Amino acid sequence: MKPHSLSMKILLVDDEKNIRQTLVQTLKSWGHEVTSASSVDEAVGKLKTEPYDFLLTDYRLENKSGIDLLRAAKNSGSPPVCALMTAYASFENAVSAVKEGAFDYLPKPFSNAQLEHLVNRVSAIASLRQENVRLKNKNSRSDYFLGQTSPAMTRLEEFVRKVAPTDASLLLIGESGTGKTELAKLIHSISSRAPKTFGVVNCTTLTETLLESELFGHVKGAFTGATHDHIGKLEHANHGTVLIDEVGDLSLNGQTKLLRFLQERVIERVGGNTPIHLDVRVIAATNRNLEEAVKEGKFREDLYFRLNIFECHLVPLRHRKEDLPVLIQRFLNELSILSKESLSKVLSEPIEKLLLSYTWPGNVRELRNVLERLVLLSQGREIRIEDLPDTVREGSKLRNTNVIDENLLSLEELERRQIEKVLAREPNQEKAAELLGITTVTLWRKRKQYGLP
Repeated sequence: MKPHSLSMKILLVDDEKNIRQTLVQTLKSWGHEVTSASSVDEAVGKLKTEPYDFLLTDYRLENKSGIDLLRAAKNSGSPPVCALMTAYASFENAVSAVKEGAFDYLPKPFSNAQLEHLVNRVSAIASLRQENVRLKNKNSRSDYFLGQTSPAMTRLEEFVRKVAPTDASLLLIGESGTGKTELAKLIHSISSRAPKTFGVVNCTTLTETLLESELFGHVKGAFTGATHDHIGKLEHANHGTVLIDEVGDLSLNGQTKLLRFLQERVIERVGGNTPIHLDVRVIAATNRNLEEAVKEGKFREDLYFRLNIFECHLVPLRHRKEDLPVLIQRFLNELSILSKESLSKVLSEPIEKLLLSYTWPGNVRELRNVLERLVLLSQGREIRIEDLPDTVREGSKLRNTNVIDENLLSLEELERRQIEKVLAREPNQEKAAELLGITTVTLWRKRKQYGLP
């Protein structure tokens, strides 16, 4: 693949398994992210779940044709650039495909050079599309922050706008479900790297060997099951961004390799010894206390400082409840569309009070999951309190009067309110810490924990 080509998300559709596998391998070797399908229905299902830059489909498919797929793709939320390939090349087919919105037509058999020429032309178009979107949205407010007016989210938005355009590493700290992955995507989307690949590696889901392979890649024979060379996420996202989620779970050996990359911008695939130079921005995320992990010898101090050039704390949902109504309505609108409800759901006052009084230990992720449950269970009728999970109903602070008892707050909430009151009265940090009976270091940590200024 030519150096200037954009790494694209490609959907490849062909009902012949051998051809499909060969093309997938070729396109991946050029640095593209490829998903395959063997039928029109399967491809349409994939188009509904995520956007693609390029759709390459065979003309003749079982039961339906590539033209049927072109029509479906054209009506998807984010239409990809489309091209057809076929062994039944004819002028009539080419005209028909172009009329349905095809970018080009590739007659079988074709060479790798012909395919690469087409892919690079599509890549140029996809790059322009992404740049237009980036420029259009550069100064607009992202959905991540839209409507959220809590002090914590206002400060976070201001911080993100400042650090996103830089190439510096970021460390996102927050409880599970606070939206670290979505925030990382936002930071990538408003940076100069937006046209390139955004990759995610989750350190909690893989064994040590597979995790290192996922990050750095591996060579054939590096370990049992390594039957071919594999490009890792860092290499695949060259000139883009990679989120390393739950970085605290990375092995010490993996930490050493990651540190080397951050220092020298060089990696070696597992089992290989060839240095590969890369330009990738790293965003790390964790719900752990990495400072404690450093003290315990479980996390390298030098890596911690390399990742922590900018530290970003995501405040738990229970400490910014003024954002709840906005998030609830946004998710209801989204879920109603996905579930094909003609109108978005509206919550009754008792249900809304229950949701507002719940502490949301799973944060934004739990909120969305609960609302999805409500929408799915209540299709065709109003949402009822009985539709709520037991955890929400039993965990709510509401009493029979349906009024929140402000005198029965958690110790954590009482602490946050007390610190907020003292800081409002005494802006000097040393004096505020003295009034609270804690050290300035503890006060600094508590301010970060609660998202206080």
